[in-house]
Amino acid sequence: MLFKKYQFPINLFIIFEKINPVIYTSQILTPNHYVCFIPNKWYYGLNLTLKKELFYNFSTLTDMSCIDTLKYNKFVPEQTLLNNKRFILYNIYYFYWIKIRFTLIQFSESRIESIDSIYKNASWLEREIGEMYGIKYNNKKDNRSLLLDYSRNEYPMLKDFPCEGYYEIYYDFFENRVQYIKNEFIEL
Repeated sequence: MLFKKYQFPINLFIIFEKINPVIYTSQILTPNHYVCFIPNKWYYGLNLTLKKELFYNFSTLTDMSCIDTLKYNKFVPEQTLLNNKRFILYNIYYFYWIKIRFTLIQFSESRIESIDSIYKNASWLEREIGEMYGIKYNNKKDNRSLLLDYSRNEYPMLKDFPCEGYYEIYYDFFENRVQYIKNEFIEL
């Protein structure tokens, strides 16, 4: 991997000089894809700059997801890379004008700043991440659930969520409502 800090427009260059992030790219596999590790406090400002920068203003947010790192300490003994954070959030952007992909990765806690005012499709992606991983967003316009019931506070994509779930759910035709039966877990 090759360090590529100095191949960006001047606005991003100034921000990258202040943040001093780690930026990776590969000349062999995907020469037009940059991966950047940033701190949480620069997340909103960097997204705003990406949308307002002249060279990047025809950008689109193509994907946004999260990784739960609950048991990563078994595989990575030194957690200096993770900075004792539970979640790794990543956003993937595509810039049409200069034909590059850009991935922002941040090590997050449970609350971050919403970017749905910058990218319109971020509203749906943030709702999905919030519902599946339990990450809360500051200044979020739409907090409705997409798939799960509003009365539940479980997050199914977390590693400490049981495989069968906490409840078995079915629709009772006789009572005309959804029934919840608590699962009994048997330890092996």
